[in-house]
Amino acid sequence: MRKLSYYCLIALMSVSSFAWTNDLSATIQANNNKYIELFNGGKAVQLSQMFTEDALYLNDGFSIIQGRKEIAKQLKLEMSAGPATITLKTVELKLDNRTATEVGVWEVTIKGEKSNEKILGNYLVVWQKQPDGEWLIYRDVINYSEKHQTL
Repeated sequence: MRKLSYYCLIALMSVSSFAWTNDLSATIQANNNKYIELFNGGKAVQLSQMFTEDALYLNDGFSIIQGRKEIAKQLKLEMSAGPATITLKTVELKLDNRTATEVGVWEVTIKGEKSNEKILGNYLVVWQKQPDGEWLIYRDVINYSEKHQTL
């Protein structure tokens, strides 16, 4: 009987963990969709609200940016390159208590007068769960790559 109880407990924990991971995956996907919408709309200040107050933003070729206000300035600078669209694809998502680590690939298309320029890269985002249950970006590391590398 004890074995049966033990196996039932393990099964229940596995199902709960799976459901929680699926909920988290859906939440992160919704956050990514919001990020895409704000980025594509050139809304740097609103986009910066998706970061924690003490967030770090690490982008190839730039100094480490700390804090929501400074991240907004950096995003405005990046968006000043011209009209652009971004796509994001999560490759891996891991949960650890109050944080979730997302690894993915991105593609930005900068719209030119005669042609479009595509820039590819990889990212690592540490999401942090806030006391109100909202997930915000705590760390965002971005790099460029000629080809997407997936796991």
